[in-house]
Amino acid sequence: MIQAIIKQADDLYANRQRIEDVRASVAILESSGTNEYEILWRLGRARFFLGQEAPARESARSHYYQGVDACEQAVAITPGRVEGHFWLAVNLALAAQLQLRVPGIGRARRAMRELRQAIQFDSSYHGAGPLRVLARLQHNLPRLLGGGFSRARTNYEAAISLAPENTVTRIYFAELLLESGERDLGRAQLEFVLNVSIDPGWAFENERDKRIAKEMLRKLQTPV
Repeated sequence: MIQAIIKQADDLYANRQRIEDVRASVAILESSGTNEYEILWRLGRARFFLGQEAPARESARSHYYQGVDACEQAVAITPGRVEGHFWLAVNLALAAQLQLRVPGIGRARRAMRELRQAIQFDSSYHGAGPLRVLARLQHNLPRLLGGGFSRARTNYEAAISLAPENTVTRIYFAELLLESGERDLGRAQLEFVLNVSIDPGWAFENERDKRIAKEMLRKLQTPV
């Protein structure tokens, strides 16, 4: 029963180009009536995606909070696996971006702790996701709060070494390089994204990131 629900939810999430399929996956997982680990972390993943794609801040915040709740339960049930910690961190990090400064910082720092825990379990999970998201947080936080470009760069490079064709990491790394004034290296990351083959499991992100890379390269070529 549970395995059939999980398979159906995963198949729907895999087709996330259609956002209604992600909504359907949430409905299926929530209707299972169970609080099993495999259900809860998938709810966190789906809520992250719905928040990311939400048209309004309030709607996005609601999805992230629900993702946090689901993943907190997942981690409480099974603390020794990567999925719960990773998707908890992702939802915390994105919720932090939508909050006032003090509570936002608190959630961001908690997200960093969860990511470090996820790295200990499996740094390669979700295309080196724990390293990628930690780097993204470090990129956006001051050094005093555990951030800084040098720390972020180290983790972006580690993520790329584990999952070299992940376009999300490449886009984030390009942004850091361009902000650091390393235009040639940043351009190389963007050109890689444009030329990489589509991974069926990451088609949504690959196609989106190719559009982003194309626009970023266009702006680099436009005289200031």
